[in-house]
Order: sequence, then structure tokens, then C-alpha cells
Amino acid sequence: MFLTLDSSLPKPLYAQIRDEIRQRIVSGALKVGERLEPSRELAKRLGVHRTTVGNAYADLEAEGLIAGTVGRGTFVTTLAEGLRSSRTPARRVSDDLYWESFLPEEAHDDALGRLMASAFESGVISFATAHGPEELLPPHLVRRAADSVLRREGGKIFQYGSSDGYPPLKHYLQARLRRDGILVELDELLITNGCQQSLDLVRQALVAPGDALACENPTYTGLWHVFDSPGIRLIGIPVGAEGMDLDFLAAVLDQYKTKLILASPNFQNPTGRTMPLAARKKLLELATRFQVPVVEDDIYGALRYSGRELPPLKALDATGHVIYLNSFSKVGFAGFRVGWLTASRRVIERLRWAKQRADLHTNLLGQAVLEEFGRRGWLDKLIRRACKVYARKLMVLREAATRHFPEAIRVFYPEGGMSVWVELPPELDSEELLVKARDRRVIFAPARYFYFQNPRRNALRLCYTGLADEQIEKGIGVLGELLREEIRKLKKGRKGSTAGAGVALV
Repeated sequence: MFLTLDSSLPKPLYAQIRDEIRQRIVSGALKVGERLEPSRELAKRLGVHRTTVGNAYADLEAEGLIAGTVGRGTFVTTLAEGLRSSRTPARRVSDDLYWESFLPEEAHDDALGRLMASAFESGVISFATAHGPEELLPPHLVRRAADSVLRREGGKIFQYGSSDGYPPLKHYLQARLRRDGILVELDELLITNGCQQSLDLVRQALVAPGDALACENPTYTGLWHVFDSPGIRLIGIPVGAEGMDLDFLAAVLDQYKTKLILASPNFQNPTGRTMPLAARKKLLELATRFQVPVVEDDIYGALRYSGRELPPLKALDATGHVIYLNSFSKVGFAGFRVGWLTASRRVIERLRWAKQRADLHTNLLGQAVLEEFGRRGWLDKLIRRACKVYARKLMVLREAATRHFPEAIRVFYPEGGMSVWVELPPELDSEELLVKARDRRVIFAPARYFYFQNPRRNALRLCYTGLADEQIEKGIGVLGELLREEIRKLKKGRKGSTAGAGVALV
């Protein structure tokens, strides 16, 4: 079985192996019952880690195309016959409909989703997901808030509600936003199922095929997946020390008719960068000059540990160009799926229509419990506690990285948020590093997952807020050991190349 791999492609190596084998199965080059090469031998022949081949085989087995038998090997299964003809697809042994013939081809590899799922495996130290520790939010307070809501509201809380959101929660958010300098009327607020739905509603209401959007690159994976739809063009704006590169953005706005600017000024995910005040004002000047709205994702804004408090873009917005998104997810209520957005009345009206089509309204009990938390002052106390806890965890990570990481590794520590950005020597691939780290029960998010254009491979994101201090110490120790091993191999390879070049010249 001859396979060709290209490490310069954005597709990970295991996915290239998987897709090539799948293509051979579908084309008939690999027959039903034929035995595949053992993963260890194939990995050695291709020059990759055995886990890379193992992941490819695992995906194919999950699709039902191959099956492994202990002591005998891995074989192409009878299900493969169904993929050889789209006109007469084979049926499974059961009476289930052969759904593969109905489902469109998946445009994206779900490697990140599988990585997130592995974060919940027992014994895994996961730097992959941004969430808080379970012990941060005392369950008894949630129980007290829910009891109070049920006594006050009774059965009404289980009925349908307004698409706009639970009125008492909207009043609470109005007052909270005013504290942050954002003056908003109640009809300029919409409650959503978290920032992810807010982004999707913006796409449905404001974006059409043929539109171009300017977006930070790298950015939160869920954001660019929402807007990565047929006919929509995403233009990547590099992220530097001061956040979005505004000179690059100005050139894009001057050259292209741009529908929206997607920005995260506070603790940008994944880089953790914060946009200074002068840059925020410049961004709004560009938005006004070119008449392009800005979608501001401020989900990490409340989690500042150090540095100067900065106003959101929406607080500086004097012309109504900013659509502001936020959520309760990162301050301790991720499972509630309650967020909100604020914009001009005309925009909110369109977004409300999209919300009605999607799910009618956000769950009332969750909204009411959060309003109770906020009104009693418990939410502010929770946020202050979270900032102290996360600041300590960041210090633990920083001290561990100082001890364990080689000098060639650059770590960018944020003033808040939930993650740090790590840059490796140019020759190192963070996805290949992940394969080796998973063997040692440590995972993280490679940089490639956050780029929708020109992905870089020599960087990674480490989320630390959900881990115990001792897990942070142990996980960073494992990564540090792996990085030292990889850098030693690089140095050895460079010396070998130099020696070889010298012989050739003689």
C-alpha cells in the first residue's frame, strides 16, 4: 500500500493517511477481507509516530470500513462495498438506513472535536479546553437561587417565554452594562444560548453569500466555523502584540468591500493578546471611515487579573457600529448556555427574528437563576474569586514553564482570560508534538486548529484554569521533557546536515 504524505498541507498527517486508505477502499484497490499493514510497520515506513497511524485506523474503524481482530490483524470490512457505488449503496447487517448516501461530504476535519472529547478521559491532563474548575461554583448557591425562583415564579417558569429573553435578567444586564460604560435600552438587548448562538444569529441576519468579512487570524475555532459557509469570504487579519494588526485591516478595508469586522479586544482567543486603548479607538475610527460594523466578542472581558482595566469597544462606540457579544459561560456557568448581545434596535429586531426561527427562546429557568445570582451579588463575588484562582494558576504555570521549558520556547502570558500562547522553534510541529504528548496522557490544542488561512504549525494553546495546581506542574513537566527531546533532535540533525554539506563540498 503506497501512501504519499505532505507535511506542508494544513491537513494533519493522520487525516492524510486515513483519507488515502478510505479512497483505496472506495475505489476497490483494497478488497473486502484484505489485511492492512500493521500500524507499527506502516508508521516506520512512512516515518511518522505509530499513534499517527493508530488515529487514522481508529477513524476508519469508527466508520465501519475496517475492523481489527486481536492476534490476526486489521481487515477491510463488508461495509466498504456500500461506498463503491453511490447508486446502489450496501446496507448494514441491521435494518438501519444507510445514512452515508444521504449525508453531504463533511467540509471540515473534526480533529479538534475529538481532541476535546479526549479531555474527559480518566487520567488525562488536558490543557485543551477553556473552563473553570468544578469547585469554583458552590452547588448549594445554585440550589438556593433555583429554590427562590421556583417559589417566586411557580409553574410559569416552565412555560414558553419571550424570544428577547427573561425580562428581569434583561434589567439586570442593562444595569451591569451601564457599569461598564455601555448605555443600552432594553429593546437593544437579546438573550441567546451563549456567544456561539449569538455569532450564528449574526451570520443568519446580516451575512449573505458574496460577502467578505475581516477576522482575526488565528481566532476562536467556533467563530470561524460559523462564518465559513459557501459564498462567504473570510479575510484573515494577523494578530500581534497589540491584537489585530490595524494597518493590515486598513489595507483590507481599502481594497475590499467588507461586511463585518470580527474582533476580540480582551484576551483574544487563542493568543491572549489585549488591544490597548489607542488601538481600540483606531479600530472604531476605521469602522466609521469605511462604514463597516464591528462584532465584538467580549466573553473573557470580566476575567482580568492584572493590568489596566480597559473599556469595551461598545463603551467607546459613539456611532452605533458595534455589535457586542458576551456570555456567562466563562465565569462559571458554561452548562447553562446563556449569553447576550446588544446592538441598535434595527439589528436586534433582525436577530430576534432569527432567534425565533432557531429555538423560540433561551431556557427560562437558567435565565432566572442567573438573574437571582446577579441581583444577590453572588455573581460579582464569583467573578472576583475566579480571577484570584486563575491568577494563581497562571503563576503556577509560569513558574513550571520557567523550570521545564527550554530557552528556545516563547510563552506569552496574558493579563486575563484562560489560556497562554506558546511558540516553538520553526522546525517543530505542534501536531506531531501532540501525538507524543497524548502517549504520556497530556493534551493541548495545536495552533493549526485556530487558523482559517496560512496556518502555522510551530505554536500551541495551553488552557490552565480547569486544572489543579499539581496537574499544571506535572503536565508542563511532561511537555518540557518532550520539547527538550525534540530540540536535541533538531540540533543533532543540524550538525549532521552541516557535516554532510562539508563532505559534499570537498
